[in-house]
Amino acid sequence: MWYDEVKIEPMDTSDTPWCWYYLGDCGRWHRFEDDTYYPLRSQDIEKYYQRNSKAVLNTSSSNCQSKIDFSAMLQTDLITGWRRRIHRSYNFQISCSCFSAAPVFWEMVDPTVPYQLIPLSELTPEYQTVADYVKTDGLLDKSIVSISRIQNLDLWEIFCRKKKQLIRIQGVQEIQEKRLFHGTKITNVDSICKYNFDVRLAGQNGHSFGKGVYFAKHATYADKYSDISATQTKIIFLARVMIGKSNVGQSHFQKPDHGCSENLHDSCVNDINYPNIFVIFDPNQIYPEYLIQCK
Repeated sequence: MWYDEVKIEPMDTSDTPWCWYYLGDCGRWHRFEDDTYYPLRSQDIEKYYQRNSKAVLNTSSSNCQSKIDFSAMLQTDLITGWRRRIHRSYNFQISCSCFSAAPVFWEMVDPTVPYQLIPLSELTPEYQTVADYVKTDGLLDKSIVSISRIQNLDLWEIFCRKKKQLIRIQGVQEIQEKRLFHGTKITNVDSICKYNFDVRLAGQNGHSFGKGVYFAKHATYADKYSDISATQTKIIFLARVMIGKSNVGQSHFQKPDHGCSENLHDSCVNDINYPNIFVIFDPNQIYPEYLIQCK
């Protein structure tokens, strides 16, 4: 398991508000308050630690039975035998939010709805950054009517988990990711925002490089696959896409390494040296981040 090396603080008998952390499966530290199944909180654990910094604390509730060994700085689940590191620190602010919390720039997050479309103000740096990317990198010579941020907690969590899975499997520090464009009908917007792109619908507009979801480096190309709406506008998605290692695709491919039991590649492209079309066969490698309306 990954972990951060942390200097263990010496015992202190003052009134300093010490916090207690455990090392989560993701390799980051969490406060005990983040574990809804564990009955004790930092202040409770600290009281026992102050009494005897070498003791073993046994706890039991309807959800768990565990013991904390202060000397070894380990917590053991007495039912499963699983152990995890624990740590005591003052104002130690590096707890993990990679599998649950929304990105820090999301606004008015409502976890009770499937997704939110947040219109961006033209005055914000975020709007200006996206608009510049669409026109400069995406080469789109059209007027942008609106840009909305897609906030879908479920899809974001799945995307983050997939990225960590690929990093772990491939033994690398990072998986190559790009922001790519996808044009579609306005009637597909709700479904994509709610459920993500559906690979089962692959081939409706051709499948020259594989039977997956197609993305383009340039918005001008994606624009060709976007129908004009009743308001004379077109819809283009700007998505975060984990392309990882790419392979040149063929029309019959159903995965990047078609006909092979190994998964050595993560995406297909039209050209290995100068790709501008990318094909993804696993929607978990995609997060639809922005919805762009143009005309």
